[in-house]
Amino acid sequence: MLKEKKRALVLFVIALVLCFAGSLGASLVQTGGGSVNVQNYNNKPLAQVAETIAVNNTAGNKNITATFTSSTTEKMTYKVLVPKNATPENPAPAVVMMHGGLSNKDTTAPIYIELARRGFVVIAFDAMGHGKTDKGVDALTHNTMGMEAMVELAMSMPCVDETQVGVTGHSWGNNGSAAVINVINLGEENPKIKAWLCAQGTLGIYDLQPGAIDGVTFGLSVGKYDEIDATYVGSYTFTSSPIATGWIQEVYPAFDAAEVPTGIWFDAGGAHEVAEGTKFEGIGGRVLYHPANTHPGALFSKTGTATNVNFFYGAFGVPGGAAYIPSEHQIWGWFTAFLAVGLAGWFVLALAIFDLLLFTPMFKRLRGNQEALIISDQKGLPSFRNLKESVPLICMFIFLTVFSYLTMVPCTAAGSKLIPSSNFFPNAAHTSGALGYWSFVTALVSLLAIYIVSQIKMVLNRKDKSYHWKNPLDPAKLSADKLVQSALMAFTVFCAIHLVLWCIDAAFNVDFVIATIDFTTFRPVKIFVMLRYLLLCAPFYIVNAILNANTRFKDLPEWASTAIVCVGNVLGLGLLLFREYSALFATGSLLTGEACSTFTVVWSMLVPLTLSPIIARYTYKRTGNVWVGALLNSFIFIMMQVGTGQYMIEGIDITMFGL
Repeated sequence: MLKEKKRALVLFVIALVLCFAGSLGASLVQTGGGSVNVQNYNNKPLAQVAETIAVNNTAGNKNITATFTSSTTEKMTYKVLVPKNATPENPAPAVVMMHGGLSNKDTTAPIYIELARRGFVVIAFDAMGHGKTDKGVDALTHNTMGMEAMVELAMSMPCVDETQVGVTGHSWGNNGSAAVINVINLGEENPKIKAWLCAQGTLGIYDLQPGAIDGVTFGLSVGKYDEIDATYVGSYTFTSSPIATGWIQEVYPAFDAAEVPTGIWFDAGGAHEVAEGTKFEGIGGRVLYHPANTHPGALFSKTGTATNVNFFYGAFGVPGGAAYIPSEHQIWGWFTAFLAVGLAGWFVLALAIFDLLLFTPMFKRLRGNQEALIISDQKGLPSFRNLKESVPLICMFIFLTVFSYLTMVPCTAAGSKLIPSSNFFPNAAHTSGALGYWSFVTALVSLLAIYIVSQIKMVLNRKDKSYHWKNPLDPAKLSADKLVQSALMAFTVFCAIHLVLWCIDAAFNVDFVIATIDFTTFRPVKIFVMLRYLLLCAPFYIVNAILNANTRFKDLPEWASTAIVCVGNVLGLGLLLFREYSALFATGSLLTGEACSTFTVVWSMLVPLTLSPIIARYTYKRTGNVWVGALLNSFIFIMMQVGTGQYMIEGIDITMFGL
């Protein structure tokens, strides 16, 4: 046992090194090797933001007015990136960025990294009801989702030219951008916002009020394969659509071409070719982009990132003191690679902490084998070569694959109605409620399938006198006290690895956020929200762990049988995505357009569906029961969803008990 404990300690050290090395590498990329100062500001009351604006005004001899309502209770979280070229003596242009729904500030990382290293000051923030920003911030910032406070903060910074501030958003973030342009540009207190890139959330342009966009450099990026825009504005052929031509005609009425050329700037004087890195000198210029992106690709692709760089170069030119860097020269891929290393280490760390806890007096009785760390039960398992054992199991996986394929869309549609947002389930109904309902239904059907298969095996082996039927629920049998211990152990591991996340955030100003995959810090009150969502989602992870424990064979390596479960978990959804995106790429439309937002969320579900069987098998091999792994998966992956959150419904608040 001493040798096994040393192995667990070695695994712990390796995992910790991976976590911090990956985070350090990501931080070095984010800071441009030290050329950009990066700082996270977590849970800052609006009153403190207003105070910072006042301090900045004094330091920079400015007169920026905080037009939002000051509050000591409603808080925001944001990130500020200041390149070395931006100084009070040489103020730079600034860009304020807002993410889309179900996201947080760090989903925009590829763009803020590339803009900051090119000399732009950038502020990215958690919008109202997302990440660590309160929902009440919206009303206090004139319904701009918090963006009003961030734009005025940017304008007040001594290192920022307050007359050269732009905004951009992705998806829902463009509604926030339009809202803040309305508030600030139609107001009289502060300088006008000078540029807006509406990046793949085209419906946001319809939120603009008359006169708000006058004189503003305006970019519109519509992804050719954008799931949302394909449904609402026909993104596949957008350049030749009446929306696109009419948009150009608003500034250049003489435009009469059948199709709007991309990357060409227009103003009242006509069309202009502008070399990248050169500022467009016209007033109220417009430029259309049509990258071959999906909706998430606006933030997580070279073309989506290049669009942002190209536009803000055109809007403001190369910031003073900064060198021109072509838009195709991007380093954020290294940032993502380092995060992936850190995230892999983070999951390994969870398993290492689990191993170490099994040696503590509090949890050692959970070990399935008191003489060794790993239970030795391989010889008592059935043979995969025995078709009476393997064929029913394979048929069950095929059935569950078909079930997932057929039910994801109707179940999520029903779930959003059956489980509406409430104080008890405060997250957005079309995401957490919808996916929770699908998870719960899938768990019930899977449990029934496990039982039926066990009965079929018993019938097939009825003439075999050596055959002994095993209850498939045996891996879940546990005394009440051990069940409580298992839950406590899973929660201890969950808290320990998230403590590491807090340390990484404090030390390196990064979180493990890759595209739509969010493992980040959160407000402690969201633990209680997570526990309530266990009612919907935990049954899936428990039943899946039972299925996992029943998919073991004496003549099949553990990794191979675990892989079967992993594939079984994702295959149905993978086929569904393949069907929909094949149609999107071929015709410009999803087959099920009304579920366009669902498909953008399903991609992130593939991660927990793939990783949870690995965690469940690892813990089962050491405890002989499914509970620690099932509950640990539940805690980690439910918090992945509710931690970032989308808490936006009026009258619904995040509370401890959901009352």
